[in-house]
Amino acid sequence: MPKAVPDLRRVALLAIAALTLWRVLMLATMRTELWTDESQYWLWGQSLSFGAYSKPPLIGWLIRATTELAGNTPFGVRLAAPVLHGVTAGMVMALAARLANARVAALAGLTYATMPAATLGAMMMTTDTPLLCAIAAALLMQHRLAARASTRDAVLLGLALGLGFLSKHAMLFAMAGMGMAALVSPAWRITRRDATVAVAVALLLALPNLLWIASHGFVTLHHLAEDGAAKGFGLHLAGAARFLAEQFAVMGPLAFAAFLLGLRDTHPPIRGAAAVALVILGIVTLQALTSRALANWGVGFTVAGTIIAAHWLARHRALAFASLALGAAVAIALPLIATFGTGWRIGEGPLILSRYLGRAEVSQRAMDFATRNGATVIAASDRGLLADLSWQSHGTGLEIAAAPHDGPPRHHWDLALPLQADPDTPVALLMQGTEPPSCATGPSERWIAGPGFAEGRQMSLVLTTPECLTEAKDD
Repeated sequence: MPKAVPDLRRVALLAIAALTLWRVLMLATMRTELWTDESQYWLWGQSLSFGAYSKPPLIGWLIRATTELAGNTPFGVRLAAPVLHGVTAGMVMALAARLANARVAALAGLTYATMPAATLGAMMMTTDTPLLCAIAAALLMQHRLAARASTRDAVLLGLALGLGFLSKHAMLFAMAGMGMAALVSPAWRITRRDATVAVAVALLLALPNLLWIASHGFVTLHHLAEDGAAKGFGLHLAGAARFLAEQFAVMGPLAFAAFLLGLRDTHPPIRGAAAVALVILGIVTLQALTSRALANWGVGFTVAGTIIAAHWLARHRALAFASLALGAAVAIALPLIATFGTGWRIGEGPLILSRYLGRAEVSQRAMDFATRNGATVIAASDRGLLADLSWQSHGTGLEIAAAPHDGPPRHHWDLALPLQADPDTPVALLMQGTEPPSCATGPSERWIAGPGFAEGRQMSLVLTTPECLTEAKDD
């Protein structure tokens, strides 16, 4: 690490810019297909509403913007991801420079940019990506306001909070952490007036989504409650331990270890950043302990967490170099695997990228079947099938709809795109691993799916009618 500290920050910014450019260029060469959530988010962007079944609407708006610019291609859908992670790394640098010094700032920005969560997040479009950007902006504005009251910065803080909420409702975890930071460190306390302005702006941005949720029977809240309680409530010590262990993969093994060791730092600004990270991590760990939590649910902690890790690593240069080298190796390797490794397997197991392959083949077969048999509607019950059908069929004139279902909506298609055709309209029904309803007597196809997400599973297509599907639902 060079001793010319200002030069080090410049080098770090150039490295982040170069890594961002690498990620954008690699997106154009990747051979992975959109996975279920990406296709679903793309669909949300087609209507530009203020809400959706399971998440706030910002990701759909972002995808709509990038696909208008770069076309309805996987590259267009994912284009914002690497750019947002590059911007977030820059804001992490700016915040770290305020909390510590230029050397720590450079190391924090590079640690964020090369951590596995950022590398994976730059290869696909997820709600975590705009959320992390919003958290970084909110923390930077909070610390600026703590040093000097400013109406402009208070408005910017409110915008960051509101956009974070529209990215993912887990922004509330970060807001709780920001409140805790103000309690434990004067360096994070803002005036009551600035706080009022920020909260008012944030509520103004969030209000349309809150009204949408209320007008749709609070379906998003029901989904979040069911998702969090999928394993049932109880004491899941193994689940909490697994979630914490997974954070070594989220941030990187050396970086997360440095974060844990850096929590002992008593420097007041760092103590405030630690409060933010620990509140987010603590909330999701508690969720893992009482029910379940996926590895990425607490990823918001990494914004402040990478600064704490960098503050510790800056005093241990060999480990800092090793951590960055490991992160950079992963950042270079994973996009190459997504380009050249789509046929790779471990032994006789499934494709290592099976989650992102094979969907287009199934959807294309369903569309060909519908066209040959005069059906203008393709129906399915499975969210994964519906998501890819919606993506693959855009511009074809085919309608994609959820098969009739009793009970609360299971996914976005049950809520927004249920089958509403005339009773005798020909409908192509696509199924995975289930038998067609007995009343479906039209032409049919069965096959075993090839390499990809459904490899080895039976897939079925049958020509039927909405009346038959309604009868099958009632049975």
